[in-house]
Amino acid sequence: MKSPLSAVLVIVNKGRLVLLLNLVQNLHSIMYIVPKIIKRTYLRVHLPKMFQLEKSVVCAIVLTIFQVIGLFTKEVSGDSLNCSNVKQLFESRKINITDVPKLPLPGNTGRLCSAGLSCCSEQTELLLKAALRHQYEQNIRQQLSTLSAVLKTRATKFDEFFKDLLTTAKGGFHDMFKRTYGIIYEQNSFVFTDLFEELEHYYAKGKVDLTDTMESFFNTLYQKMFTVINAHYRFDEKYLMCVSDHMKELKPFGDVPHKLSVEIKRSFVATRTFAQSLSVAGDIVNNMLNMPLTEDCSRALVRMSACPLCQGLQAKTCSNYCNNVMKGCLAHHTELNNEWNSFVDAIDKVTERLIGPFNIQMVVGPIDTKISDAVMNFQENSYTVSQRVFNGCGGKPLLGERQRRALRRTVRSNAGKELNLDSLQFSGRGRQKEKAGLDLERLVKDIRMRVKDTKQFWARLPYQTCNSDPSIANGKLNESCWNGQSSGSYTHAVTGDGLSNQQNNPEVAVDVARPNSLLNEQIFALKTITSKLKNAYNGMDVEWIDIEEFSSGSGSGDGVESDDTEEESGSGMGFPTERSRPDHAPAPDPGNDQDNTLHPLDDSGKPRHNVSSSGSSVLPSQRMSLHRALLSYLVPVVVMWFGSAISEWLQ
Repeated sequence: MKSPLSAVLVIVNKGRLVLLLNLVQNLHSIMYIVPKIIKRTYLRVHLPKMFQLEKSVVCAIVLTIFQVIGLFTKEVSGDSLNCSNVKQLFESRKINITDVPKLPLPGNTGRLCSAGLSCCSEQTELLLKAALRHQYEQNIRQQLSTLSAVLKTRATKFDEFFKDLLTTAKGGFHDMFKRTYGIIYEQNSFVFTDLFEELEHYYAKGKVDLTDTMESFFNTLYQKMFTVINAHYRFDEKYLMCVSDHMKELKPFGDVPHKLSVEIKRSFVATRTFAQSLSVAGDIVNNMLNMPLTEDCSRALVRMSACPLCQGLQAKTCSNYCNNVMKGCLAHHTELNNEWNSFVDAIDKVTERLIGPFNIQMVVGPIDTKISDAVMNFQENSYTVSQRVFNGCGGKPLLGERQRRALRRTVRSNAGKELNLDSLQFSGRGRQKEKAGLDLERLVKDIRMRVKDTKQFWARLPYQTCNSDPSIANGKLNESCWNGQSSGSYTHAVTGDGLSNQQNNPEVAVDVARPNSLLNEQIFALKTITSKLKNAYNGMDVEWIDIEEFSSGSGSGDGVESDDTEEESGSGMGFPTERSRPDHAPAPDPGNDQDNTLHPLDDSGKPRHNVSSSGSSVLPSQRMSLHRALLSYLVPVVVMWFGSAISEWLQ
């Protein structure tokens, strides 16, 4: 025969139906046992009148039991634990779970949600873990993809702007030199196109020594100009080598080669390092999407977000509780924070250089004028330079009479037909360069602002993840929220940032001693690009390996666009890489149908970055004076005529 206590225990463990059945079965026993107990007590012997009241006492006890049962069943089986309502709670949190028991189940220590009655079976908890894992990964993916898109789209914009700038400079250079120097330039145009191809190749792939490139360019230009000015002589390779040996001593181009070489090197190095670093940083963020979610994190997510719903509680999760869970789940992500901040600071410093002394537009834009100045310096000092070369290289190689007559005919036929004074007006191109300069500064400043906003991104990631979740309580409401056990306050302190601090995390077990190769690779990549940015800031040379070596290639393909909806994705970082350098100058051809213009890439549908909407002017217009134009053309003619006359007189 069961006691009343056993009936109450059955009520607790079996649910409403079992409660009622046991109540009916034990009601008779209760009515029978109570008088027997009273009869055997001290009161039965010494207080006979008490026995006369035993029926009323029994009734009172029975009524009390019914009241307790009613209150208890209302507490555990009322609206707060209606499994149909629990299913609706799941749906309101966008958790699609259909396997929900119709009646509450007793607690089971083998499950994640084991306190009291629950509307979640063990199978339900497994489904919840998978659903919450997916929600978590989508949340983190969205935040990281947004950051990666910001970096990648800015790298692409900068890359396209620079390539457009270099393309425009090359085309403008060809037009100016063709109008100014005519057939002489066309016959030797490969010298200049080779220079631009080397610059393009450096920006696209690196592996080009810019100092050697500029030295080789001016050395070749020096030889070509020397042979043009002294066209009535024939020079072999050995003689031209001697001519080159005297270049540093004679400085025929003045200080233009040194200044232009320094400007080009530091500007191109800073520009390429800046663009490459943005692209690599975007790859690093994408690679962190591949950081696996641990089993301990998955279980913590269920305890935090699913267990209160399984118990029918609508209380929000305590914010500090969520912060600890996210810090444990994102322990490896937050470890990037210090190196990322160093990268942001380095980008900020290089930005100052790019809009200041290392401004690539100020170097590439007027490159035609600067090289033309070098050519004019040579022309103005051509007689002195030639005589010193002749003295140092063993005299003048002479031509025969037939060659001299052919030379005079060529000079007379070319005289007066190549110079077009109207073509020397460059004010329109100057305005385009000014607009491009304004757009470059605006673009670089925008990139700096976007990157600067990402400082402390990785340390803020756990807090941002919690703040964006509507099921997490406000930080000020921590008294009646889900703390992992019940609705109340959360008493644990929030752990510190970084991997090492997670060994004290009360919610997620993190193995801080276990190395993570993916994390270490991203830290190394961040340190590398930061070091290169510092070198570029100081004007030092920077050697880059191919950018693909920094990227794992296994990142997510469904990135999120940045806040201003960019269409671009990723940095092309490349001009066409096939280079053609002729082994010798092309045969003289007055028609010269060779296409020396670098045709721009197809940018249909994309904005051009070298056109300013303001139309304001910063740089002075490049305008060649009439006097200098005449001088640049007539000096070579006069020198050749004078040299020919002297040669004939000597013979």
